[in-house]
Amino acid sequence: MGPKASLSPESSHSSASASSSSSSSCGASTHDGCSPSPPPSTSSPAPSSAVTAGKAVLSAANASSAANASAAARQPLSRRGHFKSRLGCFSCKRRRVKCNELRPECSPCRRLGLTCVYPPAASNASPSASSSVGVAAAAIRANPSMLVLQDLRFYHQFLTTAFPTLPLRGAQVWSEAAAMSHQYEHLAHALLGLGASHLSQNGNVDYTSEALQHRVVAIKLFNERLGQPPQSAADADALFATVVCLLTQSSLLSDTMVEYMTMTRGANLVATSVITDYSNSIFRSFTPDGHIQSLTAMVCETLPKDFGVIDAFRASVVSLEPLCREQTEKAYLGCQVRCVDALRQSSLDAWKEFVVLYMMPSSFSNQEFLSLVNPENHAGQLLVIHMFLLDYILGRFCIDPADGPKLPGRKNVIIGWTKDLARALPSEYQQYIQWPLQYCEVLAGLDARYLLSP
Repeated sequence: MGPKASLSPESSHSSASASSSSSSSCGASTHDGCSPSPPPSTSSPAPSSAVTAGKAVLSAANASSAANASAAARQPLSRRGHFKSRLGCFSCKRRRVKCNELRPECSPCRRLGLTCVYPPAASNASPSASSSVGVAAAAIRANPSMLVLQDLRFYHQFLTTAFPTLPLRGAQVWSEAAAMSHQYEHLAHALLGLGASHLSQNGNVDYTSEALQHRVVAIKLFNERLGQPPQSAADADALFATVVCLLTQSSLLSDTMVEYMTMTRGANLVATSVITDYSNSIFRSFTPDGHIQSLTAMVCETLPKDFGVIDAFRASVVSLEPLCREQTEKAYLGCQVRCVDALRQSSLDAWKEFVVLYMMPSSFSNQEFLSLVNPENHAGQLLVIHMFLLDYILGRFCIDPADGPKLPGRKNVIIGWTKDLARALPSEYQQYIQWPLQYCEVLAGLDARYLLSP
């Protein structure tokens, strides 16, 4: 994965705590293009420190996701009309809600953690046969990780559309990762959660509750496995695939901008210590050099460039300079300016510069990173939202439409994050969010191309 970002276990834990109270390695696609390694100026922690630090960040994400899952579970159930069924479970009957009659557990009971018991079916079977069926059903329900038929839809969504964007053009890689998920429960829940979130953002049914449930379980199981050194290349691949799926899912959830930034940093620390030999990995093309080769092969230099938009973005981000107090904030701003300036030379140069920009927060010290993502640091929040919008601005000038995402879910989330920030900013900062808001109105009518970051 290249050089490793410097972050002690203690400092990462502080970062995670800040993220959870307010609310990666680059490497995922609901289809993205960041380098899997941080800038070369960073130092390297011991692998155990990286693992511990990553676990702390993911634990914070788990706490945030668990809280969101609990809130989603408390949403009142719809009272839309439906055909009355007399075959539903006792719990649904008692609560007077529709039961979808899935066996061995219906979805409402599974979501709320209720005991799901159905009325005995009329049968001519002997008592001993009925008893055997009951024992078998009880044994099945005793498995806390039992999946339901609905998860097949999430799995299909992952395989066909929702798999991470990194490695670039990596559909075959993610097909192999999905094939090993039956052996790694943390990976299975991570890809199902990603599939559910992708369906929620791009379909007409809200599976947020199911997505968060899978996410919470995936992070819990991932942390447990992370404490055990991988015994094989497949073990390492499963851990890395899990963290990439979790990172990608973060970009499809509302109110998670800070969590996304924190998980990117934590995931990068974990990834640099998990895969030490890419030659036997399904991600063998996802080394820093391999990523640049893939990026170079994909970039399109013949797309027309709208320098009016580029100049407007440049003016907007440069206007933030008087607000920047920390050297890291000024460096982050300067890198964004270099991205748009590089576009005048070539699309490839701009994309490469964006890779540096995306990974830059992973090279900050813990205190510097905490300052950047602190919701009370309005300059930092404005810089981060400009970075997300720059991803989409450059995408239109670097990615051929055939290589871009076909669905707008992630784009809509970024637009939502921008509007959420506008509502949260004090009046004296409102002038700095006006151009991002104006561009979001334009972006809403455009296709979903971006530089394929997770």
